[in-house]
Amino acid sequence: MRDLAARLGATNQQVSHLELGKRQLTTDWLIRLSAVLDCHPWDIVAQVPDSLTDRERQMLERFRSLSDEQQESLLAETSSSKGPVSVR
Repeated sequence: MRDLAARLGATNQQVSHLELGKRQLTTDWLIRLSAVLDCHPWDIVAQVPDSLTDRERQMLERFRSLSDEQQESLLAETSSSKGPVSVR
């Protein structure tokens, strides 16, 4: 936690309060955290339902790793498909 606090330019107590919900997660904090953690801010607050199977989680992770263009292409291909999607 000390490393994270240092990278955020914050104190251990501030980070601890965020983690415990004693401090509000503002947009500013969310942006700072996402920059330090090298992720999208939504990844910090998004809740993936527990009902996803391991395979569904794996698919979601792979989809998120695609570029925006690749995601759009995949969505367009699968939404226009009337049958099974061909795997290339």
